[in-house]
Amino acid sequence: MARTIGSALVGRDNSLNAVRLVLAAAVILAHSWTIGGYGDTIFHWIGANSVNGFFALSGFLIAGSRLRHDFRHYITRRAQRIFPGFWVCLVVIALFFAPIGALLSGVGWDPGDSLAYIRNNASLVIVNREIGQTLAASPEGANWNRSLWSLMHEFIAYIVCGVLLGVLWVRRNLALAAGIVVAVLPLAYVAVPDLDGPAHMINDSLRLLSFYFAGVLAYALRDRIRTSHTVAGIAAVAVLAAGFTSETLLHAATPIPLTYLLLHIGSTWRTQIAAEEDASFGLYIYGYPVQQLLAMLGLGTLVPVWGFALASMALAFPLALASWRYVEKPAMGLRLARGRVPWTDTAVPAPARDEALTQREWDHHASATLTIGR
Repeated sequence: MARTIGSALVGRDNSLNAVRLVLAAAVILAHSWTIGGYGDTIFHWIGANSVNGFFALSGFLIAGSRLRHDFRHYITRRAQRIFPGFWVCLVVIALFFAPIGALLSGVGWDPGDSLAYIRNNASLVIVNREIGQTLAASPEGANWNRSLWSLMHEFIAYIVCGVLLGVLWVRRNLALAAGIVVAVLPLAYVAVPDLDGPAHMINDSLRLLSFYFAGVLAYALRDRIRTSHTVAGIAAVAVLAAGFTSETLLHAATPIPLTYLLLHIGSTWRTQIAAEEDASFGLYIYGYPVQQLLAMLGLGTLVPVWGFALASMALAFPLALASWRYVEKPAMGLRLARGRVPWTDTAVPAPARDEALTQREWDHHASATLTIGR
């Protein structure tokens, strides 16, 4: 008999970390065509789709954290998850990757440019994409880490979710409220024209918040939604069809199908991959600069795109693992804020059934939730 998503995710016997790792690898693969100089591809959409998937999983996991904690505790924990790994990544790019890039490009390296890169991007708003002329030899152009753009949108999603789930009516009617948001945002995404420059963040936010709140909706209905290989297959076909048709259709029509597909896989796939260590965040944020160096070394002229992608993943993974072990996990271990939701239990959804995830188990997954960019 099919289990509900909530009961299937009991404890740590699930594959959500493995799903996130696959999504991170898919983003690296999608970037390989551009960075490696291979030209355009019909698979260009898989990177954007992976970003969507990360937001869907994030919404599913983080909603529970907000319902259990007050806003101060909630947002502090979210900041602990994003900023330490992000800041260290900026430093590594500026002081390690950039000098090597300068050497490969045959130009000088100015430490002042690297310090400006760290300082100007530290708020999550990516202002500096290049560091002097250190990417002069790159086929892709001047962007050391295109993967960081969505971290700002992830934190926006945290704030929006935190504020909305602080409203008493929303907490009591979470499924209805999330359903309204998931119905309205894709329509707004289609209606708003493609804006240029900094205003394009409006387009991105409408798109990504659609998937984030599809995850919140799935959380609200987790003990009613059942796992089904048939439904998951239909969802997969819908996502693939949209991806090969247009990115507009992919972003507007697949928040619910993609969310269900990923949660189904995480619920039913039995694997030990990433069971103990979640290197997916690090794999994503270090994949792009690793690929830039490989491209400047000329690897794109020697191997097919699949070889370029595999080499990128292999070289980025040790950095990702180090980021998890020595930066992200220790940062999440710090107890900087404590707090519980001040409302009585009448203000929150009814307790989950006995087989649903316990609070400790939800906290474990929420603390490891990945944020990712394109």
